[in-house]
Amino acid sequence: WKRYSRYGKLALVNPGRDNRGFQICFTCGFARPAPERPTGRRRNRSDSHKNPRTGKDCGGRLYTRHLGHEFITDVLELRFDGLLASTLNYDLWLSVLYALLEGASETLGIRRDDLDGTLYRYSAGIAPAVVLYDNVPGGAGHVRRIAEELEDVFRTAWRRVDQCECGEETSCYECLRNFRNQHYHDQLTRGLARDFLHDLLQAAGVLVAQGE
Repeated sequence: WKRYSRYGKLALVNPGRDNRGFQICFTCGFARPAPERPTGRRRNRSDSHKNPRTGKDCGGRLYTRHLGHEFITDVLELRFDGLLASTLNYDLWLSVLYALLEGASETLGIRRDDLDGTLYRYSAGIAPAVVLYDNVPGGAGHVRRIAEELEDVFRTAWRRVDQCECGEETSCYECLRNFRNQHYHDQLTRGLARDFLHDLLQAAGVLVAQGE
């Protein structure tokens, strides 16, 4: 099941190190990563800081917040059901996501940096949606092309994880890894993506053989 939008709205949130957020002064704009131990609501010496514009001491209070923004871009949502999608293994879906991104980049000649993706959970107990989006301001129609060439994208994604020579229980920079997904490297598993994509292509009537 697929759904494409030219005006998809995505939210990007930075929760800071260890999900602690950032301390921000709404008076002068000063900001810093929140400390390991919250200082509490009462004002104390930890609120002391300098105005970044003037360099002078500022008496404003520091508030702890996560930072984020919304942006509009081209978005393609893919959802799967049936027996193949019955697993809730998050490592599988992450691996499939990045296999598809690499497959789309290779198949359609799109710069890998111009594409990105994420997983979206609608509710507990069902597989997450795979969301691909244009990683350029305002979108460039890349994921619309992916929607139109899904079969080729899936086949290329499968071949990439099938033919790589790294261990099937892991991944490497030749199949799933890149510098943007470093925080997921330990979860990306070539064998999981390979088997899922192979079975999906067979179920769709696209005849492929393991190791083709």
